[in-house]
Amino acid sequence: MSIFLARRFLSFLITLIGASVFIFLLLEVLPGDPALTMLGVDAPDSAIEALRLELGLDRPAFIRYVDWIVGLFHGEMGLSYVYKVPVTELITQRLAVTLPLAIGAMVVATLMALVLGIFAATHHNKVGDYGVMGFSQLGLAIPDFWFGILLIIFFAVILRWLPSGGFAGWDEGLWPGVRSLTLPVLTQALSLTAIMTRVTRSSVLEVAREDFVRTARAKGLSRRAALWGHVLRNALVPVLTIGGLLVATVVTGTLIIENVFALPGLGKLIFDAISNRDLMVVKNVVLLFAAIVVLVNFVVDILYAMVDPRIRIHA
Repeated sequence: MSIFLARRFLSFLITLIGASVFIFLLLEVLPGDPALTMLGVDAPDSAIEALRLELGLDRPAFIRYVDWIVGLFHGEMGLSYVYKVPVTELITQRLAVTLPLAIGAMVVATLMALVLGIFAATHHNKVGDYGVMGFSQLGLAIPDFWFGILLIIFFAVILRWLPSGGFAGWDEGLWPGVRSLTLPVLTQALSLTAIMTRVTRSSVLEVAREDFVRTARAKGLSRRAALWGHVLRNALVPVLTIGGLLVATVVTGTLIIENVFALPGLGKLIFDAISNRDLMVVKNVVLLFAAIVVLVNFVVDILYAMVDPRIRIHA
């Protein structure tokens, strides 16, 4: 197990380093002047030169990269050119919105997918199965932003149960914050639920046809006991796989969801930073997104080994 974890951790570090190099090259080294990009072509030469000195663009690229990475280890991400505050402070404030949104969407999607997927598999080729598959197909077809607008119209405008947008802030209490994130979480969970439901159903059906399940049933084990004792655990591996891959969808989805609901999260921050050409913010937020995706997939690899010991044996 320790060798398996060491290999996965090394892979995690290599991937993260590769992502940081790619982001740095894309934003600071490739042809084009970052200072000119941030200030615009109409900016005077003196302002562009001053910004170049402020960003350290007069130094070699390798030194700038090393300084950036060392600063990250010390929790320093530089100063936002637009907001004039440390990028670390900006990201910390916005994480209080984005993390609950992303985690809430994944939790809701996972729970709903397991319930619907298992229900569809146990009612294979029956009305319940067709109904669940129809729902999942609809969930894949509806764009997130359009579904979010429908939720706003129904729950915020017509019923007036939930706010249509904005974030009350956790300082106001747990309930106001939860109410602010309820519609965004449901919006982001729709497509995730649809995908994971189909995977769960297919995985349960496939495992249920394995010889060891038929043997357990032949020995007198009930269908319910075989499902929960043998089928479900083995069927979770594909579900974990797709769940880890969907984290990237959740991260990128915040760009849309937070703008639809006017949430002050990381998605809104990077959208505004791109619009304002604040490359210091863009660079660090993109790396943070990449780190989250890589870290979650590292955790998923560990869960693989816990669910199916054969994975760590052959890894």
